[in-house]
Formats: sequence, structure tokens, C-alpha cells
Amino acid sequence: MYLILLFALFGGSNSVFLNQSIIISANYSVPYQGLINNSLEYIFEFSNYNSYKVFVPPRVTVTTKDATTVAPLMVTTRQPKELLSWKLPLSVETETGEEVYKNSSRTLCFDILNHNKIQGFKQLQHENPIVSLATSSLTSIDFTVTVDFPNEFLLEHSTNYSIQISPSEPQYFFYNFSIPTNLTSTEVRESNYDTVILEVLSLDTICTIVSIQNVSCPVFDLNQDITFRGFYETFTTKGGITIPKYKFPYGFYIVFVAKADDYVCTKDLSPSVSGDRVKKLSLVIKPSITYNDYVYAVMITLSAIGAFYIIFGVSFFLFSRQYYVPRQMEYAAENGTATASLNSRIIKLPDELRSECVGTEGTNNLDSQSLDDTDYDHIQEIQEDREIRLCRSQPRLTDLARKPPRVLAKKSYLYLYNVLTVALFYGLPVVQLVITYQRVLNETGEQDICYYNFLCAHPLSFLSDFNHVFSNIGYVLLGILFLIITYHRELTHKDQDFDRHYGIPQHYGLFYAMGVALIMEGVLSGSYHVCPSQMNFQFDSSFMYVMAVLCMVKLYQNRHPDINANAYSTFGVLAIAIVLGMIGILENTDQFWVCFVILHILVCFYLSIKVYYMGCWKLSCVSLRRVGHIIRHDFWAGPLNVLKPCYKARFVMVVMGNLCNWALAAYALAYHPKNFAVFLLLIFMSNTLIYFFFYILMKYLHKESVRIVTWMFFCISTLCAIAAMYFFLHKAISWSKTPAQSRTFNVECKLLRFYDYHDIWHFLSAIGMFFTFMVLLTLDDDLSHTHHEQIPVF
Repeated sequence: MYLILLFALFGGSNSVFLNQSIIISANYSVPYQGLINNSLEYIFEFSNYNSYKVFVPPRVTVTTKDATTVAPLMVTTRQPKELLSWKLPLSVETETGEEVYKNSSRTLCFDILNHNKIQGFKQLQHENPIVSLATSSLTSIDFTVTVDFPNEFLLEHSTNYSIQISPSEPQYFFYNFSIPTNLTSTEVRESNYDTVILEVLSLDTICTIVSIQNVSCPVFDLNQDITFRGFYETFTTKGGITIPKYKFPYGFYIVFVAKADDYVCTKDLSPSVSGDRVKKLSLVIKPSITYNDYVYAVMITLSAIGAFYIIFGVSFFLFSRQYYVPRQMEYAAENGTATASLNSRIIKLPDELRSECVGTEGTNNLDSQSLDDTDYDHIQEIQEDREIRLCRSQPRLTDLARKPPRVLAKKSYLYLYNVLTVALFYGLPVVQLVITYQRVLNETGEQDICYYNFLCAHPLSFLSDFNHVFSNIGYVLLGILFLIITYHRELTHKDQDFDRHYGIPQHYGLFYAMGVALIMEGVLSGSYHVCPSQMNFQFDSSFMYVMAVLCMVKLYQNRHPDINANAYSTFGVLAIAIVLGMIGILENTDQFWVCFVILHILVCFYLSIKVYYMGCWKLSCVSLRRVGHIIRHDFWAGPLNVLKPCYKARFVMVVMGNLCNWALAAYALAYHPKNFAVFLLLIFMSNTLIYFFFYILMKYLHKESVRIVTWMFFCISTLCAIAAMYFFLHKAISWSKTPAQSRTFNVECKLLRFYDYHDIWHFLSAIGMFFTFMVLLTLDDDLSHTHHEQIPVF
């Protein structure tokens, strides 16, 4: 039925002219058209609402072609207790200005809460609305008004609904917590209908906000006010929110509003796709898991780790007792081959080179007051004999393990003290900060603060994502197990006279530091997952750096105990890495990457020289003259001698390391990885792996062996690493993107209805790191009773 202005003024039987107002008795689902100016007002009174048996609020749709922002069409809807008004054209703010829409649709609000308390939801008394149209325009403008009812408003469990929205046509729906009557008792027990998960899917990428609001009026369903109440988040193709009943005891409204541009979702100022911004999406509400599922998943996890404790711990201790020979002097075998002449392995070099070998390195910051006179004199003797390291063609461990075992033990325990200090002063502020983030999220309802996998985020108490926090328990418990194993081995290594002559020096302080680092990785990773985001990802990766560097230091210490990096310089390097990680996250610019690559190459060059000359070289004019003298001396001895390295094994290792690091530097310059923290970790891990494989290869080239148990640990570690990387790459979030883009990776739980792929990565990486530490702990057990004079240095 179409209303014409002249008919309304002069002959409409259902209209009355009163003070320039036209009152019309209107029917639902009928479009009314007309012309209006500043001397007219239209009032549409609707009736017969009570004929609808199930409550569905009316929806008002108004369209105009002639109205302008200077003289808009004013729309007012009145109900007995509610008033809603807006104007056309509808202006919607964007990042670069505003968009104007000449059509709008609004669903009217009804006080479900109060009526439901009094009469029950199915027996509500419907309220007929009154719609008024007015304008300040001097010329007549057209309008079309329709009041009908949305096809879907009351949402049911596990039912897919398809809807359509635009920036000027928001929609909202009602959900009431209830248990479906058609379910069996078993199905009811297997699902938690007091906590539900809203899942939203869409094929287009139009930026949209979904809000969960209390069932009270008014409903905030415009771009400028949708974030004023309840929970809300942005999404493009996928979204999800976990909604507990205790937050919304009388049910909740689900409000969808499309944005006029995509900046909120993409942080991209480029123009959005032209055309109508009509978003089509589907939504479904699913029940969450029960508390029995929580208990079951937690108990299965703890039981599995407990079983691992028992099986592995007992097996390893029995194996150690059966096959391990205590490191004590009475167990030392007669060594008749340890009489090689020292001078027979010394290269005769020019005096300039020999003089530079002396006094180029300090006493490694050892406090002489903590040593007795005998130890101090011994260290002075070592400083005077430092040239031996450089002048031997095939150095032996006896050349690089001349310091007293007690001194080396104290030096190694500095790593433990430093890692404990860092853990305390770094960990406590982290925990405090993420708890503050969680409280802000709970109070504001802004789900974009934290990057959760919303389709597999199970809340518990004040935590929004308990399962991702709890899955880090593997790092903590396996770290404790490694500390126990290390302590057990240390109990059998009390004979310092034995350690002075036999086997690889056991720096247990380093192993303890590695165990504590594994525990802290679990603590900080759990803290990160309280509220994962771009700003706090550093918490998740910091102790990964520590573990990678400690593994490398431990490998180098095996054959170079006297010249190994001390704890202070090691953690100084880690501090610089943390600073670089912070800058890389905040300022991922071309200038930063150029500076970082230059620093990376310079550090590689410096470490290459230190490793190749075993610390007996420093940059100076004398050193440069010495290099020129050596090149000239070698050239006269034979032109090809210039290219022939003095220390072939170390040269190969240095070349391999530099090629790898140059490749990483080239990749960084070419692609500028957004995830700088992971790229920095890749650098540390790559160098550690290169040195590890080089170490294994050199052991076999020098007729050493690796025990079967160590190879077993290595195989388990490798398998866990490969599987872990698979699950890590199948990520469920991406903090390097915006919150809305991150949600496109969200997936449902894959294990025990409680864990997703990232949780599985936590478990596998914890197991992999534990067995990697066990490889390092047992790597040189074949040399436990070999004299230092027979152990080569490489």
C-alpha cells in the first residue's frame, strides 16, 4: 500500500490533519511512501502487535533520496517506556572522514528483563510503536517507511543463522540460557549450557563489530556507541566469544554493526572496496565444555607427566647405576698413552705472533680474594702460558683446563645465580602486568586487548584462557625433573682431583641454569598467554633466548673450560638481545633492519676471530701488522699457503657459522620479517644447532663415540622438535597482525576438547627441550674416564 501526499492531505480515510501533523493508522510489513517538508509531520501508529504469539521486536526501515545533511529527515520511534531517534542521511565516521547513508534499519528495544520477571518470556504483552517523521527542509523530500519483524531474533542452541548487515542497518538478537528439552541426560551432561561460545563466519572481509550486551534498553547498535556496554570485538571473516551465564543471568543481546571502512580491522588507510558495504555472515551458539572436562583434561595431563617422571626417572637412574662409573680417583683406569710430548705439538711461529699470545685476556673477572694463594699463583701461571693455546697444532683439553676445578665450579655457578636473579626481577613485573591486562579486559569487555584463540579459550576464575596458561605446566615440571637428574649426577662428582685430570669438566652450575631457564620459560609463557598480544610476546620468547645461548655456552665449555664466556658477559649479550627484541617490535622499519644487519655481521666477525684464535687475539695496530707479516711469510713459503688455514677444524666451523648468519642477514634485508622476536630466536637456535652438529661430527672424526642412550635422547628430541614445529606453524593466532585478522586463524580445540595446536606445541617443545638438555648432559659420557691429554680441542 503506497501513501501519496495529496491523498493524505485531502481524502485519506485513515488520516487526520492536526496542527500540520498527519496521523496514520498503519499496518506492519506495509511500505508507506510520501513527501515531507518543514510544515508537515507524519505520525504512524501501528496496531495488532498482540496477534504475534512469540515475542519479536519490530524493526523500522526508512529510506530517502532527497534529504541532505543540512536538512535531514528526523526519525523518532516511541514506545510506552522507550524512545529512539536518528536522522537520515546517517553519517558514519571513518578514519579519513565520514560516509553518508540514505537508508537505515533499526530494531526497536523491548524491556525483556522486567517483563520476563513478571509474566514469563512466552506471555509478554507486546507494545505497538509510534513512528514520527519530520524535517527542517523547506522543499519537499521523499521518504519510505516500513515496520516489520526480523526473520530471526530468538536464537537457539547449535543452530546456524544467516544474516545481513551494513553500517546503517545493524541487527541484534536475543539468546536466553536454557537447556534444550529434546536432549538426553547424557547429552546434557556432556555440554555446559551455562557457558556458551558464539562463533561467527563470513566469506567477505568487511570489518564488523560484534557486541554482547545485557538485555536492557537502550541497545547500543550504532558505530559510535556499540562499545559502550558489555563484551565486544572486531572481526572480518571469523569471530568468537565465550559468554558465561553468571555475567548475563537473564540472557544477552548479540549486536552486529558493520564498519564504514576497514581501518579498525586492518590498520590500513588505503580505501576500502568500493560498492555497498553489505556484510553477509552466519552465526551459531554452541555450549561450552563442562567442568568435568576441565578436570579430566587437567588430570590426564598431570598423570601423563607423572608417568613420565616415574618411567623415565627410574629407568635413567637404574641405567646410570648399572653402566655409569663414578668419577673418583679410585675408579681411574691406568692411562699409558697420556705421555705425549708438549713440545712436539707446538708450531714454531714468528716472535711477533708469539708475543701477542701473552696477556691478551684478563682473568675472567675472578675475585682473587675468594681464592687462596695457591690458586692465585696457579692462575698467574696460566696467564703466562696462554700462548700455548695458539701455538699448538692440535691442542688438548689439558691446555684449556688448567684452572683448578674449584675455580671452574664457582665460575659455572655464576650462571645459576644470574639466571635466578633475572628470573626474579624479570618475572615478577611480568606477572603483575599480565594480571593487570586481564583485569582491564574483564572490566572493559574489550576483547581486542588480548589475542586469544576464541574458539578454544576456556575460562576459569578470572582467567579468560585457562587452557593455554595451564599447558605450560610441561616446561615447569620437566625443568624440575632435569634439576633432580643434574643434582643426582653431581652427587657422584665430588672428587676434584679426578676432575682435574680426567673427563670433560662438569660445570653443573650451567646445567642448573638450563633447568631453571626451562622452568621460567613455562612461567613466562603462561604469563604471556594470560593476555597474549604484540606488546608482551617478548615475555614468551625471552627465556628461549636464554636456553639457546646456555646450550651454546655449554657446548663450547666442554672443550674450552678456561676461556669460556663468563656469566656476566653471557647475560650482557642476552640483555642486548632483549633490547633489540623490544625495538624490533616497536620500530620495524627499514632503518632498524639495516642497523641490525650491520650489528649482526660485526658481531659474527668478532666472534669468529675469538673462536678461531681461542681468545688470543685482539684488534690493534700491532695485530694488523702481525696479520700482514704472516701473509707475507706464508706467501714466500708458497703462494697457496696464504689460503691454507692454520686450524682447519675451527676454520670450517667459522665458515659454516658465517654462511648461515649471512644468509639470515640477507633474508632480513630482503623480507623484513614482522615477527622480529621469532627471527632473533631463529638466529640463536641456528648457531646453536650448527655448533652442535659440528661438535658431533668432530667427535667421530677424532675417534670418539656417542653412547646409545645419548642417541636415543637426540632422536626423541628431534622427533619432538619436528612435530612441535608442525603445530607451531599451524597457529591459532597471529599477534603480528591486528586482532580482527588474528581471529581468522582461530580453530576449535583438537585434543580432549580442551587443547588446540598451540597447546600441543607447548607439550612437545617442553619434551624436546628436556631431551636436548639430556643430550648435553650425557654427550661426553664416553670420555668420563679419559685423561685430559687424550681429549682433543675443536
